[in-house]
Amino acid sequence: MEELAERVAREKAAYDHGTIHAESSKLHRRFRHVFECPNSQGAERYLDQIVNQSAGGKDLLDYGCYDGWMTPRYLNAGPRSITGLDISETAIAAANAKYSSVATFRAGDAHVLPFPSESFDIIVGRAILHHLDFDLAIRELVRVLRPSGKAIFYEPLGDNPGAKLLRVLTPKARTMDEKPLSRSEIQRADAVFGQPSHLFVGLVSVPVAMLTSLTPLHADNFLLHLADRADRGLAHTPLKYWMRQVLLVWQKTK
Repeated sequence: MEELAERVAREKAAYDHGTIHAESSKLHRRFRHVFECPNSQGAERYLDQIVNQSAGGKDLLDYGCYDGWMTPRYLNAGPRSITGLDISETAIAAANAKYSSVATFRAGDAHVLPFPSESFDIIVGRAILHHLDFDLAIRELVRVLRPSGKAIFYEPLGDNPGAKLLRVLTPKARTMDEKPLSRSEIQRADAVFGQPSHLFVGLVSVPVAMLTSLTPLHADNFLLHLADRADRGLAHTPLKYWMRQVLLVWQKTK
């Protein structure tokens, strides 16, 4: 537990006082097509679709909410309540300044959620599980999720060749404890939750998008449409675990 406490403290310091978020944002701007290309936008639409289908009149937890930047999108689904949790007190202060009239935010450790069991119908997180002790986080998610509730996470994958290279080249844009998800971790969580419905994105699209980001081409260019077609096919093969990201969708059945 001492090791976990040290990890949590490092993450908190990185986002309260460090430059991780600024460096990551700089990287996103540099390679904007990776995030704006048809394949990535398809994942964003799928995320909205699942949230809109599941959150109406329900209690939603924004897990790793940072400054509440996703709050307006979640509000579109008409949830009964939105609660945001993040390790960064600085980010939570920003979230409260922007959205306290429509959501509740609190700082806390995602490994030990400060909520009673079965508190939420839907839990959503973006690029948060790979910062955590994965199995411990999954157990907490199952604990606070109500029966038939959904957990939805958009996470990086560890085996994508382009992403591996990018991580090596941009160490300032990530914390030392980040570890993109592995196939075995996803499969373990599948066994815990039951009824997975995941969407894998970004094998061909990532290198093409990185290249076209350096040109005057728009993100909606013909090369990236071809890459999207290829990735949608590959998402149904074993190569899916080599993709850049996965939109994980679990429903609690146990």
